[in-house]
Amino acid sequence: MMGRLAIKDVRTTYSILKPYMIAHRKAYMGLFLLLFVDIALTLSFSWFFGHLTDAAIHSHFGRMKWLVPLGAFLVAVSIAATYLTTLWETIATNGVKRDFSADVFKHIMQLPGKHIDGKHSGDLLAHFTNDIHNLDGIIGSSIIYLVKLPFIYLAVFIYLLQISWKLALVSMFVAPVAMVSGVIFGFMLRKNNRLIQDLVARMNVLLNETFSGLFVIRSFLMEKFIFAKYVSRNQELYALELRNAKLRGWFYVGSQAAASVTFLISLCLGSYYVSSGVLTVGALLTFINLVNHLVYPLTELAGQWAGLQKSVSAMERIFKILDTEIESDSLPEAIAYKPMLSAIHFKDVSFSYDGQKLVFDQFNLQIPPGKIVAIVGLSGAGKSTLFHLLQGFYLPQAGSITINGHSTAALTVSEQRSLFAHVSQETVLFSGTVRENLQLAKPGITDAQMIQAASIAGIHTFITSLSNGYDTEIGERGSRLSGGQRQRMAIARALLKDAPILLLDEGTSALDSETEYHVQKAMEKLLHNRTTLVIAHRLSTVQNADLIIVMDEGKIMQMGRHEEIIRQEGLYRRLYRLQSEKGASSDDHSFDTSVV
Repeated sequence: MMGRLAIKDVRTTYSILKPYMIAHRKAYMGLFLLLFVDIALTLSFSWFFGHLTDAAIHSHFGRMKWLVPLGAFLVAVSIAATYLTTLWETIATNGVKRDFSADVFKHIMQLPGKHIDGKHSGDLLAHFTNDIHNLDGIIGSSIIYLVKLPFIYLAVFIYLLQISWKLALVSMFVAPVAMVSGVIFGFMLRKNNRLIQDLVARMNVLLNETFSGLFVIRSFLMEKFIFAKYVSRNQELYALELRNAKLRGWFYVGSQAAASVTFLISLCLGSYYVSSGVLTVGALLTFINLVNHLVYPLTELAGQWAGLQKSVSAMERIFKILDTEIESDSLPEAIAYKPMLSAIHFKDVSFSYDGQKLVFDQFNLQIPPGKIVAIVGLSGAGKSTLFHLLQGFYLPQAGSITINGHSTAALTVSEQRSLFAHVSQETVLFSGTVRENLQLAKPGITDAQMIQAASIAGIHTFITSLSNGYDTEIGERGSRLSGGQRQRMAIARALLKDAPILLLDEGTSALDSETEYHVQKAMEKLLHNRTTLVIAHRLSTVQNADLIIVMDEGKIMQMGRHEEIIRQEGLYRRLYRLQSEKGASSDDHSFDTSVV
């Protein structure tokens, strides 16, 4: 049962990797041809040693004259074969890993939001830093040896039968022991390797969280706790690696014992045959030299099978990602839309993140074109979820979303997301220069466009004050910039995208009041031909909006302009009074807009 399961898993793995291996078939064909060269060299060297010994014993110097150059030729061929094997194996295995890892990365980039939410970045990282590298066995050394070793065993056994069929048959008794032990240890190693790979993934998660949240850890004096957690997992990894070493050790001890017993039996019986005149010394030397090649393919075959299990267990983890349905057949590309007034309509939309608790239940909302619409409410109201649904990060379980009368379900990912420029709650910048981060907005933007957007966002003066201006490195996730500077960069990037609909999810929350005022004033002239949705943070944003939508628990509680709904008893008035009573300017207090 276990054997059938393992073979099935190996077949599944190869069915996935087969196209990649076919793409590098020239290197694999070269390695296959070198298998026969290696077998020929193995037999030739043994034949050479035996005949050279007999020639020396019987003083056949004429024979030695042509045997010595032949030996030199065999050495030269062996060196060339070793070089080509190393080169072609590297070309094949690294070529497959390069192509496969690119496709895994592409697949992850195409996963729907609901599947990305369930994955930790450290766990995803482990697929590339650990799992893919552990495929070496199944696409390289192990598969090569699994093909090569049976051929070596067969060729050597046939040759040994010609020397002494009795000794050859005696040497066969080690085969069942080697094969059975290899299968048993193979399964044990596979189970242990699966635990190791899962633990390595969890350690990557811990390291990723530690390094990204180092200042939080220091602020809460969590260093000792985090260190103890890492030491504990590291010790667990050490224990699993030690168990792996013990399993391999016992397997190789058994293999060596079987090989030693076979060697001693062959040597003792062979010596008897030499003394009886049945074998020559050269023939015995040839046999003893080759009998190791008769035993080692069996023990090594079992060992390579055990190594193959490590690759299969790594592939099992990757397959969980590859088996997840993607949202589009190709990577999305930006589409340039002409400025247009966009009406948005949510009709009977029902949505749940977990399939149980509904965020929206028969939700309806019409957003007029070309207006600035502010969305306010308590945490859990569904504000940010609206943005996620609009951009297609998640799909509603029921109902429809239309933009200018066109259902988003009929749009491609590229068409849908190109409609929006989004400034998110959490500003995300990338390692590189200011220029490179701004150029992400749209290919081919000019310096003049970049400067105009940066000026509107209130960041141009700061950029020019940097040592290399727009070519200044900003560090990992923009670490060399302040929170407000990062947010202004994000606003400039959104403006450069020049999309018909602008989404601001607390887009100015990290700006001081004065900077926010100037940014908003500068943006006003750009919003005439756009529909703008703002998750409100400051009262100034709310008061200036063309329409305010007050939400609570996935429902619209109030709707209208500030002057209208402030006179009504309801959630908006309570929130407004709460800010006013605390004397909060927009720098100090805001509506709670946690993501739902």
